[in-house]
Amino acid sequence: MKRLLTLFMALVLMVALSGSASAAGSVTQTLDKYPNANMQVLTYSWTGDASNGTVPSTATSTAITNDIAGWYVYAIETNPGTTAPTTLYDIVINDAESLDISGGMLANRSATVTEKITPRLDSTYSIFGGVLVHSVLTLVITNQTDVSATGTVKLILAK
Repeated sequence: MKRLLTLFMALVLMVALSGSASAAGSVTQTLDKYPNANMQVLTYSWTGDASNGTVPSTATSTAITNDIAGWYVYAIETNPGTTAPTTLYDIVINDAESLDISGGMLANRSATVTEKITPRLDSTYSIFGGVLVHSVLTLVITNQTDVSATGTVKLILAK
């Protein structure tokens, strides 16, 4: 009987731990192509971790990296989801050299409204415009602590 109770407790513990492992933050990425408009939209959909709200840094897949190489990012749109993120959370989108392609324009994002920016090319003169994609891009979200928060980041690309 004691062995049966021990086995039952071990099973309950395993089930409890497997449930928390599946609650980790996540990011998915999709690429929509609009050939008639000579545009593409890369969408990162993210969910914060169920225990601490963190979102894993996520690099573009090889297929998406190959599809967007040689294109220019002209706008980036952030949209908080139905479970609102932390107010003034921050986003960077780094290239292979760890340079933020938004030029710092994705700091302090709204937790309630959709926002759109044009990448800043030069902080000295505040020049804005398209950024050439030549490598993998990595989405990094920081200062986001609301558990299970959701949102999207869309990169609008053109040639």
